[in-house]
Amino acid sequence: MNENSTVTVSQILDRYQAQCLPLLAPRTQRDYLRHVGHLKRRFGDRIASELKPRDFGPFIQERAGRRGEVQRVRQLAVLSAAFTQAVSFWYILDHNVLREVKRPKRPPRDRLIEDWEFEAVRAGAPLRVQLMMDLALRLGQRQGDLLDLKWSQLRDGYVNLQQGKTGKRLAIEITPELKRIFGRCWQLEPRSEYVITAKTGTRYTSEGFRALWQRTMNAHCRRGGQRFTFHDIRALCATSCATPEEAMKLLGHSNISMTLRVYRRGVERVSALQPRAAISASSRALAASSAATSALSSASVTSRPSA
Repeated sequence: MNENSTVTVSQILDRYQAQCLPLLAPRTQRDYLRHVGHLKRRFGDRIASELKPRDFGPFIQERAGRRGEVQRVRQLAVLSAAFTQAVSFWYILDHNVLREVKRPKRPPRDRLIEDWEFEAVRAGAPLRVQLMMDLALRLGQRQGDLLDLKWSQLRDGYVNLQQGKTGKRLAIEITPELKRIFGRCWQLEPRSEYVITAKTGTRYTSEGFRALWQRTMNAHCRRGGQRFTFHDIRALCATSCATPEEAMKLLGHSNISMTLRVYRRGVERVSALQPRAAISASSRALAASSAATSALSSASVTSRPSA
């Protein structure tokens, strides 16, 4: 018997965890580790080569609310990535069965923060949350990249950073408004190498800042406001840019389709089509103007004295 025919899902996930997860961003690693744990409990003892598309039906169709469905789809995406490694690089599977499994698609988030909402949350937020909101709106970067931002990255009039998720390198010009925000950040005590620090002077962990953000948002909701995520500020930044191309560059996207599909959430304002009568009248006026110009030119030529 071919030893590959007895490889379990757990064995594939263990290898994926050891070889592939370390290459991902820290936040992504933590999310994937959580997904791997769920997958092992559900499918770990199954022989990977024996799995059929129907084996995933009950898992996808479980009723546990919208959030539960989203998490299951993400978990299957991790399992599919592991199976792809097993097929294309480790050669222990003949095919990735999850390519034949249709998963529910979630439409892109379309929550657009209104200016007054942003200001309402900011006004009631702790100082460090205020500064993070200001930086997110002007720089358009992810929460983790803002928490990682060090003073040494501010040089030659630019914020020089490398995005943790994609590795994209950006140099964002420090405008007078950004300079004012960084000035407030410099006054935080105790000061450290990081632009935004916890009250202990250390870098905020992702979990620590998320907890602080949730407390801020809970207070906003108690005052009658509507909840939005910190990541929604990135979309507000993209929507506030003058053009999609400007938003794409600032957010560090490699193509404009992601910017348009996920982050540009505003209303595109366009002019209505003119009625046909107006178009015809405009065309006649243009034709008459052209004819008059041609006639004037001809008259000028014929009236010119001969040499």
